Amino acid sequence: MLGARTGIDTSAIYAFEKGRRDPRTSTTQAWAQGLGARLLVVDTHGRASAAEIAALIQEALDQGDANAATQQLLQLVNNLRSSDVLALAALTVDEPDGIAEGWSWAIAGIVEEETARRGLPIPQWAADSAGNPDAGWSPWAPELADLVDVEHVPEPLRRRGVLIEEGELISA
Repeated sequence: MLGARTGIDTSAIYAFEKGRRDPRTSTTQAWAQGLGARLLVVDTHGRASAAEIAALIQEALDQGDANAATQQLLQLVNNLRSSDVLALAALTVDEPDGIAEGWSWAIAGIVEEETARRGLPIPQWAADSAGNPDAGWSPWAPELADLVDVEHVPEPLRRRGVLIEEGELISA
């Protein structure tokens, strides 16, 4: 069906899907048009997306390095805040693979906060991430969570039960 809509040979489509061939730009444009979409290239200045950061957080957690995971979370804030609106949209469009509770809530809350602040639609995957409002989760040591002033936690994080004050994100 896609081959008929795009004029691309079915065997070529199969090779692209399986990673045996890389399509040329013209092929990618034809593919997008056949799907009723438009190909748009956005310069993200080499910044990692929310999905890529989530994978790096999970990798750090798998290695038992919560500090590295926290640094990646702060890097996400920096990546989003230093991006123009097109890059911000590109960095937040893909849903991250499932990672540990708390971390996924924090990523969704940060993405919601930054996209809403810039007047962009909140990605559906972030809007669907409810978290646990009663969790009181923090990437810092559990005993430090009691020191968080909830009034200074951005609403999208607080609503998900993530206790990270805005001031902790500013330096990111």
